[in-house]
Amino acid sequence: MQQLTQSLCFLALTGMIACGNPTSKKGIDPEALDSVQAQHNKELAAATAKRNTLRAGELIALAGCKDLNCIEQYMKNLSPDFIYLRKGEWAAQQRITIADTSGNELTLPASTFYVDTNPQASWRAAHTVHTKEQGERLLDEFKSFGFQLAGEGYYLGLKSKQQQYISGKYPGISLYLTATFRPWGLKGLYENNVTWPCYVFEAYEDQ
Repeated sequence: MQQLTQSLCFLALTGMIACGNPTSKKGIDPEALDSVQAQHNKELAAATAKRNTLRAGELIALAGCKDLNCIEQYMKNLSPDFIYLRKGEWAAQQRITIADTSGNELTLPASTFYVDTNPQASWRAAHTVHTKEQGERLLDEFKSFGFQLAGEGYYLGLKSKQQQYISGKYPGISLYLTATFRPWGLKGLYENNVTWPCYVFEAYEDQ
């Protein structure tokens, strides 16, 4: 009797193993797997930054904003390339490694966009890029919109000499470009002293 019972149990067990879960025979559906992978890639692409600076056309558009709310709404649409840090500050999601004047390597956001929310500020908004190559590329974009050098001096922004560019295609808007080691040192945007050259782009409607 005991042997018969063991035999029946063995047959039942082997039957379960042989039959298993009916759905397991189907395995993984390649089409379903492709669909899941495609959705994953779509979500990943939507969250991945594709560039590390603002474009000339975007800075021109931002120059038309009259208040912080307008700028915040505009910058919201530039996610995930730019992420919100705190009131008046955005940073490129992409990070780069640069060498300072002493040869030390630093990793930081590729660029920033900063708005002075102080109503008494003599300037409104500035886009700072951290490499010469970025600066040259963005300036070339402005030049493609007809911006030409109009003068050099000390204008509304930093306490550094700036170049002013204007374009007949965009009357009433000026671009100010500054190469500086002191982008916004007094504003607390950088934890330590800036020891690499920055290039600051300020686009404003002429007052």
